[in-house]
Amino acid sequence: MYYVFYVEAIRPHCSSAMQSIEFLADYIQMTNETKGNFDQTAELSRAVLGSLENLVTNAAAIRRYFWPVRDGKHNLHAERGKTLREKFRIGDESPLKDKRLRDFLEHFDEKLDNYLWDKPVTGHVIPFYVGGLPNSGGVPLHVFRAYYIDVGVFESLGTRYEIQPIVDEIVKIAQVLKES
Repeated sequence: MYYVFYVEAIRPHCSSAMQSIEFLADYIQMTNETKGNFDQTAELSRAVLGSLENLVTNAAAIRRYFWPVRDGKHNLHAERGKTLREKFRIGDESPLKDKRLRDFLEHFDEKLDNYLWDKPVTGHVIPFYVGGLPNSGGVPLHVFRAYYIDVGVFESLGTRYEIQPIVDEIVKIAQVLKES
């Protein structure tokens, strides 16, 4: 009976993620159509990275409904997660299950502190980048945010996420939401 409340809690996260997916699909289609012959401006790179960050942030928010951090009193949270996974047909192989994504985003300020202060930052420092996987030539490479379009990987502070499996799972959830 309460299923509708969870559906409505998940819906805005999924909708926002889908908007980012659509933007990214248009960007990739444009890169394919132009065979890479276009001006990759700083503004366009930031828009791509912003969409990717929005996608993974909303994926992490959606994750908490399916895999709660705590079981809860009388196993309430764990049971809710199990029930929602069944209704949304989400298995344990889901890329959303990996809690590193949620932890990374929820504690990003602390991760940034540690990244910047644990060891000296030397070598190539890249605040934002969209393009092919770079070859640093053995020189340390420090990337704040990047999307390696040739391999479909989003990177932030040395942590990498394959985007397509996350996209596939969000699209699957969006389909279930349409049916609800």
